[in-house]
Formats: sequence, structure tokens, C-alpha cells
Amino acid sequence: MFIILLKILVSVFIVLGLVFISERNPKIGGLLVGLPLGTGIMIFFYSIEQGIPFVLQGIPYGICGLVGSLSFGIGFYLGGKFFIKNPVLHVISALCGGFFAFLCISTLITLCKITLLISLVIFLIGMSFAVYFFKHIPQHKKTMPKRFRISALIFRTIFVVIIVLTVTALAQKIGTRWAGFMASFPTTLCPLLIILAYSDKDELYPNVLKHFSYSVTTTVFFYLLVLWLFPILGIYYGIVVIYLLCFLYLYTLNKIKNQLF
Repeated sequence: MFIILLKILVSVFIVLGLVFISERNPKIGGLLVGLPLGTGIMIFFYSIEQGIPFVLQGIPYGICGLVGSLSFGIGFYLGGKFFIKNPVLHVISALCGGFFAFLCISTLITLCKITLLISLVIFLIGMSFAVYFFKHIPQHKKTMPKRFRISALIFRTIFVVIIVLTVTALAQKIGTRWAGFMASFPTTLCPLLIILAYSDKDELYPNVLKHFSYSVTTTVFFYLLVLWLFPILGIYYGIVVIYLLCFLYLYTLNKIKNQLF
């Protein structure tokens, strides 16, 4: 019960924080989504509940699973082209497109025998396609901050809890291969996109997806660090050091991008 409560509190805090930031600056929101937030939560609790060896065996599939996460973003974007004036149908259409793309790509990859090297090659191909796909989306100007209403905050909290617990429960009941994929499911990105699509139509989330398409490399960096440091430092010290290195990596990545573009 304590672990379930901890999952809820951590996940809600992260997702609502991302919503708050993304409504004010979609670029920063997209970068933060690229951090291994949802993935980190599941890897951390996987390690506690099922052991480090279980986590290490699923890492190649977790890296490949990021292609499914990018596919979810592309599918969400394409599905979000419909029913712009109807918030409910707009979100449903976008979600259907996202889940369809995620399941198709993930199922296709699970049919292959995956090694760490193969997973990195598959990820680079998928990421390159996603970056090219979202290339046409212009930089979004900053929007005026919006006031949070209590009813909206409660709705977001309940919705986020349901999604996080559902995805986590599914991931814990399947084998190493699909557990790796589900660890890379866009756990924090999905509710963030839903909330932005519902409240702002297609004004904000395309830009979030644009920056997510390259900042997701941080999650690959995270996986490689887990593979290296968890056996050496253990779960608790390892996760702290890994997150510090991931923040440094993302900061450097953003600096390089600003210099080049």
C-alpha cells in the first residue's frame, strides 16, 4: 500500500508540474517531458519489487520502446487533426491515433530478437524520422499564464492517477520484454497531451511533441546509465546519480541545439 501511495504522489506531482510549465512555455515543457520521469518511476519500482536483474534484462526492449513512444506522439498529432472545435472528440481522436501507432510499432518490434546494439540502431532510426516529421512545426510564442481552478485541478489529479496506476499495473503483470516496452510508454507525456489538447486545442501540444522528439534521447542515456550504475551503486544511490547526469545531459543538449539552430 505504501508503494502504491508513493507512486500516486510522485506521478501526480510530476505530471501536474509539467502541465503548469507547458502552458507557459511549450519548449521547456517538451524538454522536461524528455527527461526519464515516467520511465524513471517504473524502473525504480521495478527494481524494488522485482530486482535489478529483471530491469537489466528489459533495457534493450525499453530503448526500442521509445520508438513506440515517439510513434504515440506522431499518432496523437495526426489524430488531433480532426474535431478541432469539439474538445472531447478532439482528444478521443488524438488518443486513438496515438494508441494505434504505439501498439502497432511496439508489436512489430517485439517480433524481433533484440540486443542492446540493435535496440540503439532501431531507436536512432525512429528518432530521426520523428525529428523530421515534426520539423515543420514553428517555434511557439509564450502564452499568457492561465489561472488554475480547483475543479480543473481535481479533474487533472484524478485523471493522472488513473492513467499512471493502469499503466504501472499492466507493466508489472507481463514478462521482461513487454515490461521494457511499457516502462517506455509515455506515462507522463500522455496525460500532458490530453490536458493540453482539451484546453488549448492544437495550439500547444504540437510544439511539445516537436521538442520531445529529440529530448527523448535523455531517456536512452538514462537506460544506459541504469545498465552501468545500478549493479555498481545499487537502486537508491544509483537513481540519484543517474538523474543528476541526465539533467546535465539535457542541459548540454539544449545548449548545443541553440548554438546550431
